[in-house]
Formats: sequence, C-alpha cells, structure tokens
Amino acid sequence: MNTKQLNEFVTFIPGINPTRAQKQVRKQSKVKTIEYYDQSSFTEDYKHEGIHTEEQYAVNKVNQALKAGDIVISNSLQCATLVSEKNAGKVLSLNFTKVELNEQLLNKEYFLFLFNAYKNVKYQKEKKLQGSGPILKIPLQSLGEIMIPIVPMEEQRKMGAIYVKTLKLQSELSEYGKLMELFANELLEESIMGC
Repeated sequence: MNTKQLNEFVTFIPGINPTRAQKQVRKQSKVKTIEYYDQSSFTEDYKHEGIHTEEQYAVNKVNQALKAGDIVISNSLQCATLVSEKNAGKVLSLNFTKVELNEQLLNKEYFLFLFNAYKNVKYQKEKKLQGSGPILKIPLQSLGEIMIPIVPMEEQRKMGAIYVKTLKLQSELSEYGKLMELFANELLEESIMGC
C-alpha cells in the first residue's frame, strides 16, 4: 500500500482570532457582528444532517466565510466534518482549522474517513497531541506530517461514500431511537392516567 504525508494533498488554514477580527471589521465596514463557526455548528455538521453530494459543493476561496462542503477540523476534538448549508457563511474561529485539499488526488469523504475513523491515522494523531490541561491540540505542521494510505480515486470515492452513508444512517437511527423512547413514555404515562 502506498502512503504519503497529508501535506502533499492538503493545506491547513487556521481560524481567526474573533477579538482582532471584530476590531478590523468595525474599522472597515458598517457590519457590527460576525457570525462565527462554533462548537454547536461543528456538532450539527458532524452529525451529517446537511451532507450534500460532491457535485453540490460550492468552491469560492475569495473571502474567509465558510462554504457548504468545506472541510473543518475541530482542534479540540481532532475530528473533521463537512460544512452544511445551514452553517455556510460563518467565519472560522481559532478553535477550528479549514482544510483545502487537491480534489484530483484526495476525495473529501475519503479524507473524512481517514481523519476520523482510520485506526492508523487516529494513532498518529494521538502521538502528536501537545499542550497542557484538559485540551490538547496538534500543531498544523504535525497534522501535515500524518501518513495516509493512497488508493485509486475510484476506490476513495466508494469508501468515502460508504463512510458518509454509514454516518447518516447512524444519525437517523439515533433520532429514531429518541422518538421511540418519547412515544413509549407517552403511552406509559397515558396508561397511568387511565388507571
């Protein structure tokens, strides 16, 4: 199996400091607030509620606002997700890193599988964690040094599609489980009232 470093396919773009960005925006425009991509945005996207097909991704690198289909890494969780339509337009804060990749060589969904689930990559990420306290992070340079397996593009697409479909199914099953629990509880409560 052929392996290469992530930095051969990927560019990591760190989020911006919200305090500095807010001051700069106030000086340059009439806009008073910036909507930032935060942990709740990441959680929504990580649940893959807004995943689109590859053909629907918008690519516009002119400004710092996120686009649907952009890949974002949570620096604290060391997980990656795709930005949904719901969170498009938000600006990335320091807690996140945007990933731009060469899509001729590396499929987005395959990257998500490797970064989030592939055991060897998870092991490499754990070894590169730095910092003190409860939140450890991986420096961007170290992220780029992670070795990933490279398979033909058609296989990347297949594996990535299976990974994303599995996550969607997990999310739907979780939602179904919650609804079943609510339904059962309501039936039981009605039974108590009927006694």
